[in-house]
Amino acid sequence: MEQQIDRLKKVLISKFPGATPELERAKPLKKVGGFLIWGGFEGLEQIKRQRALSRALKEGLTPQELAKVTTILTITPGEAEAMREAAVAD
Repeated sequence: MEQQIDRLKKVLISKFPGATPELERAKPLKKVGGFLIWGGFEGLEQIKRQRALSRALKEGLTPQELAKVTTILTITPGEAEAMREAAVAD
């Protein structure tokens, strides 16, 4: 599973330079998902972010690897910080 996460991180970083992928295994699916934090998402609507992510995954992964990926949320560093602050406040 770690090999799968490492491979996905490499693809994401190569397609989104400077990005921070925060990935983990989604139980019980045995798929990988998480967050892709990237400054380049600033000012983009969520649908455009997801389309860019989808394109990158299709270009960088084999169909077998792609089948092992679940939801990856696309957020900016500011949005990630706001989420962390909200989690601490709860």
